[in-house]
Amino acid sequence: MDRLWGILVAAGLVLAASACGGPDENPAPPPPSSSSKPPPSKPATSSTPPTFTPSVSPAKVTAACPFLGADELAEITGGPKAVAQEQPPGKAETAPEYTCAYLPIGQSPDLAPKLYFFAFAKADPRKPVTTLATNCPGPSTPVPGAGDAAMHCDLDDYWTTLAVAKRVHGETRMLNLQVPHYRDYLLAKMAKLLGDRL
Repeated sequence: MDRLWGILVAAGLVLAASACGGPDENPAPPPPSSSSKPPPSKPATSSTPPTFTPSVSPAKVTAACPFLGADELAEITGGPKAVAQEQPPGKAETAPEYTCAYLPIGQSPDLAPKLYFFAFAKADPRKPVTTLATNCPGPSTPVPGAGDAAMHCDLDDYWTTLAVAKRVHGETRMLNLQVPHYRDYLLAKMAKLLGDRL
């Protein structure tokens, strides 16, 4: 797949979001802190520590990889084992961009699925998802029940793009996952999982 498509669409997202307004002049106040301590966690039943702990709606996002683990992606899709590797962050005028590449073990990096994270100050969550859908070469399929807006579409004969957006922590956040073609129910499962974590 020509990854340039992702860059061009990202530029379109930035333009679309900037039309919706610049950074919030009155950002949302941070959530109140609690002085009570969380209850002690129960001892683990296994001596092997988990290899991945998902990020669930963090107040500040600084990476894409914490939203979806490589083993987790392989388990959902039945795809090859991979290693999640955070790429250098992108810099856009109105939207920070973080990228996680899921590098297949023993295969070409060109076959690496990628997860992109974007955040917009004032955009309606439907706007970036609609922008991606409009840029799809073919029809897009909405995914109900995932975030505030979600869809997937085929980019070519091999790649599918999946977008999920949600308004949270005073901003609109979007995850865009580019993976090989999978059945709709697997794409919906991934969309709902990512929507819950935004």
